[in-house]
Amino acid sequence: MGRFQIQRAIRGRLWVVVAFVLAAAALTGGWQYRQHQRYKHLVVHQPGMVYRSAWLEPDVLSDVIETYQIRAVINLCKPGEMGEQRWIDERHAVANAGARLIELEMPTSVDPADPAIEKHLQVMSDPDNYPMLVHCQHGVTRTAKHLAIYDIVFRGLTGDQSLAAQPKFGRDDHNVNVRAFVRSFEQQRHKLYPTAYADNLKILAR
Repeated sequence: MGRFQIQRAIRGRLWVVVAFVLAAAALTGGWQYRQHQRYKHLVVHQPGMVYRSAWLEPDVLSDVIETYQIRAVINLCKPGEMGEQRWIDERHAVANAGARLIELEMPTSVDPADPAIEKHLQVMSDPDNYPMLVHCQHGVTRTAKHLAIYDIVFRGLTGDQSLAAQPKFGRDDHNVNVRAFVRSFEQQRHKLYPTAYADNLKILAR
């Protein structure tokens, strides 16, 4: 093989390597876009039971409902947050996918005695709502509070265990509001909510 042929062969191999690297970068970029934009903050909290995410576009939401056989989508945002059209689109997407949408605002208060908290417990104690998808705007603060309540009451975890298992999505720690609420809820839940909400889920847990 002459010198010219050797150079051509080397260039050919280099192009193969470059093409492979570019393809890998494109796939990685596509995966990151899917995870961080289209399927933003979608995480399995408890397999077969509870999933979490940020606010998802209608087609993505429909796909998640079908993939995980979601029966209830819990929207923790304030009414009208993100724009009224997005609420309308979400209602249509959930209904068309055969699930139910529960619009259940999560208060920003750190007080576990807030009347809204009992509504969250009632939703969590209904077996017909599982598997469920829980979301707020970004799927971080309000969603973490809702899931901590679930973990403490229905899974027997401590507040610290719940928060340690939940993703921080690039942050060093959970929001101070979340940590304060979870600590107070854990300390006061037996006094504030003596009803055995968890009994309703024992059948599902078997």
